[in-house]
Amino acid sequence: MVLPVTLITAIKQRASSRGQSVTAYITALVQQDLSTAEDGLWDQGGAGLVERLQRLEQRVTTLERRHSPTHLQQM
Repeated sequence: MVLPVTLITAIKQRASSRGQSVTAYITALVQQDLSTAEDGLWDQGGAGLVERLQRLEQRVTTLERRHSPTHLQQM
């Protein structure tokens, strides 16, 4: 997953203002979206969605590391 730098910055700011990590913030958003989806996928297929959500969390963590100040200084 690739996100524009401006969006990543906004996500980090919002997560920080809520006292959350970026992963926790995005996880909460995805869970909220899935739980309110019209077709109820979160409730009906929770196991498969949990796995997909975990993979998404791993990707977000990777992106966070790539865009950390330490990583950018090494580039």
